[in-house]
Amino acid sequence: MSSRSRIVALACALPLALAACSTGAADDSAPSPSRIVSGTGGAASAEPAPVPTEIGGPVTATVLTDEVVATGLTTPSALVTMPDGSLLVSERTTGTVKRIRAGVATPLNGPGAEALRAATVADGTGGLLGLEVLPGDRTYVYAYVTRAHDNAVLRMELHDELLSQPIVIVDGIPSGEESNGGRLAFGPDGYLYIGTGDAGRPALAAKKGSLAGKILRVVADGGEDDGRKAPDNPFGSRVWSLGHHDVEGLAWVGDGRLYASDRGATSDELDLIVAGGDYGWPDADGLAGMPAGTELGATVQGVTAPVAVWDPAEATPGGIAATHEGVYVSAVAGDRVWRVPLTADGTSEPHVLLDGIGHVRSVAAGLDGMLYVMTGNTEDGEAPQGDDRILRITVG
Repeated sequence: MSSRSRIVALACALPLALAACSTGAADDSAPSPSRIVSGTGGAASAEPAPVPTEIGGPVTATVLTDEVVATGLTTPSALVTMPDGSLLVSERTTGTVKRIRAGVATPLNGPGAEALRAATVADGTGGLLGLEVLPGDRTYVYAYVTRAHDNAVLRMELHDELLSQPIVIVDGIPSGEESNGGRLAFGPDGYLYIGTGDAGRPALAAKKGSLAGKILRVVADGGEDDGRKAPDNPFGSRVWSLGHHDVEGLAWVGDGRLYASDRGATSDELDLIVAGGDYGWPDADGLAGMPAGTELGATVQGVTAPVAVWDPAEATPGGIAATHEGVYVSAVAGDRVWRVPLTADGTSEPHVLLDGIGHVRSVAAGLDGMLYVMTGNTEDGEAPQGDDRILRITVG
């Protein structure tokens, strides 16, 4: 099997389910806030969870179990679950990657770790942001970092607790005090998708020749072609979609749908992403700026409307996760996790799954089939003892 085939096979085998959802009548009442379990647990086994074949689930869901698996982090931004049950976490303001085992977070070392810390510029929303590992060979680690003059994607090798000297695979992504994007995610096609922001220069999002305000799709298999455009990209460049304000989350459903969270100015969005799609920024923000009567998810005059919108005070989305039955959207300002139920052909009305735990920076679906929820309160000086932390939950 070729390297590319092996990557695709493993990516498609990633679990897209949490706990099995009830098949009874849906409960339309709002779910109660999650109970937080005291203490710090270890990471669960990362044996691949079975992938459901049918898309869709109940209209509402609740948290069935929750457990704190890590505390004492500093502004965590992204996390990756590893086959040995450990977690890798990027810290935005410290420029540090930490591995979590049995509830203990240990900084990675080596020339790569030193280079990341030295390069990271954490002004505004910048810093060490996205983190990913190659599905076919998890010794390759990819990181999205704000540097002095740009945002860049770096590749390193991980051996035990040591990171090798970084290799830059994509650079020149515009950076700024705000809207730096930063999400990395491998798609089921084996390519690396990169969410960027407009870096405070909205007009760049509409320009096909700029890397700002885009979702990029590039080769990333640990080889010399890393960072080059994927061969069938719609514009003949690295750009997969355009017209985004600040892409903070990327996640796939088992039928191939790609969803992205996008922070807006007056409306935050969940978008269904298609190759070559234009999502309207800066002329459209949520449904504002779209023709009167435009429905959620519709494409009108070449611009695609979001499938869900929120007031930024209730959202300000970060990382997202997708399963066969819902898309889970973290809310930094909203201090909650939103669940957007999936149907076979779309989505239905979002509801609050979890709240009352502070700013939620990211949600991730683990290799073990569990959902990981990561809080980030330190930078606001409001973090209670034990924050920032990661919860592992099941949903049903």
